[in-house]
Amino acid sequence: MRLHVLLAGALLALSAALPALAQPVDGPSLDAIRSQQAEIRADARAGRGVYENLSEHQRNQLLAKQDAVLRLIEGKQSAADLGEPQRMELFNQLEAIEALVNQAEDQRMVCRRVATIGSNRKERVCKTVAQRREEMRGAQEMLNRRSNCTGCSE
Repeated sequence: MRLHVLLAGALLALSAALPALAQPVDGPSLDAIRSQQAEIRADARAGRGVYENLSEHQRNQLLAKQDAVLRLIEGKQSAADLGEPQRMELFNQLEAIEALVNQAEDQRMVCRRVATIGSNRKERVCKTVAQRREEMRGAQEMLNRRSNCTGCSE
């Protein structure tokens, strides 16, 4: 029971840190992220708590995502030491870890840098996996309607 409370607290702290990583400010200490990932890794390998229901494939995905996080933050002290692309990648990897743990892939947030029309600047656009899938489905439906439209003027 105590382990579940500690794990829930670690996941809560992790989820609280995620939005801060997407911002261009200093953000949380990367040491805190390292220690959280070490706790998650130990519990996942042991199959304790929420990790006991993960399949071997999911566990391997989790460990691979953690490896990516640790490579990104290696030798860094804070999110300010990372460039914007690395902060976004760190955010995306931590979101993927959280989605795997909570088995909530549709709620996973994915951020990308998108060129603004009429400008050389890029802006950060963050959407959930479900939102991105719905947009893709809508765009595909619109393309299908246009291609199936006979007698339509172009």
